[in-house]
Amino acid sequence: MNKPHAISNPAQDILWRKIAYSIGTDPEICIREPYEKNNTTIIEVVVEDGRRAPAIAGVLKDEYNLGTIQIKIGVIGPAGKPVFPPDVTGPGFSLQQMVETALFANPYFHEIIPDYRPEEPEQVLTAVFYPKVIRLWRDDLSAYYGYAHYVAEDLFAEVLRRRFTDGTVLHTATVPGRAFFLRTGSAPVKDRKPRMLYFNS
Repeated sequence: MNKPHAISNPAQDILWRKIAYSIGTDPEICIREPYEKNNTTIIEVVVEDGRRAPAIAGVLKDEYNLGTIQIKIGVIGPAGKPVFPPDVTGPGFSLQQMVETALFANPYFHEIIPDYRPEEPEQVLTAVFYPKVIRLWRDDLSAYYGYAHYVAEDLFAEVLRRRFTDGTVLHTATVPGRAFFLRTGSAPVKDRKPRMLYFNS
């Protein structure tokens, strides 16, 4: 994961840190420094595993409008080329497996809980995270040491898509228990792995 860095706009910096200290704690993901293109800030998420890259693209929010600032998130595969979200409306596509493929190596992630109800128009997936506190440095004069603290669930809720094109809604939740701090990048990857999705490039 990239180290925090100084950029000119605080809103860009805060969003970069939120992405870097949530999805960017995955050992196979690196968050590049933002750059400007056509009056839009671009933040690139580089995924080392080409089989996981489409899943990462599928779960991340791809655009933020922060007042007059427009920020777009792009996913880059190991070959250095842009990667786009898969078509989740295709026959037999498992959105649950896509989310699991995107998140399973993240030290904050615990599990996905499906809540499919055939009679309901909206289907729901819940991404459950460990009760860990993520500490981000930010230019906040109200914080004595300049840090902001987030429960992992809340930070991921800001960077993950909440609704998919097939109508499925993604919620976030926390494993019941006492919250504790985790040093970013120091947690081991969990041993268990779900069956991974393989996408055509």
